[in-house]
Amino acid sequence: MPNTHAGAESDDLEVRAVLDQHHQGLCHALRSALETANENGQLADAVGPASAAELLAPLAYGVNVRSRAGGDARSLSRTVDAALGSLRAPG
Repeated sequence: MPNTHAGAESDDLEVRAVLDQHHQGLCHALRSALETANENGQLADAVGPASAAELLAPLAYGVNVRSRAGGDARSLSRTVDAALGSLRAPG
């Protein structure tokens, strides 16, 4: 997906619609997980599930690109851990 977002094919309206639908689905899934975390007291008070999902979606795309380009799994895992850690409730 990330390559298609950045490629010339994204100018095609049908392709753009598929990309937008995929992005919306990803954000919805992330938001649902974050809402559950919020209900369980796991998110910091200042974190809104919808905005956090919009933050994490591009991270998911970036991790995908880096992993396919040979990125080190441990490094990518640390990046994701750091992002998620910034959303966690203290304690």
